[in-house]
Amino acid sequence: MRERDVSTEPMTHNFGPGHRCWGHDYTITKVHDHGQRIQATGWGHDGVLIKEGDYLLLDKGGQRSTRYQVETIEQVMEPNDMWHATLVFAPRQAAGLEDAAT
Repeated sequence: MRERDVSTEPMTHNFGPGHRCWGHDYTITKVHDHGQRIQATGWGHDGVLIKEGDYLLLDKGGQRSTRYQVETIEQVMEPNDMWHATLVFAPRQAAGLEDAAT
């Protein structure tokens, strides 16, 4: 597992359709403001620890995903890829990209 400088550009970590599997998944534990802010617990990352400011693509059902930005995150480290996070809805601005909002 690699760490990166917190001053780098935010990364997007894909937990959307086709990317959820054993060891790379999440569960939403609490919903605030009609889904504008959520609490989530997850396992796995894309080889780099998830940091505050990063984006998570979450499975919206079927072929759809929605994007949230990490407001706060706690790396549990037991197991070493588990995390608890507060996420804020962050819709994408441009359509047509691989992770474009649908």
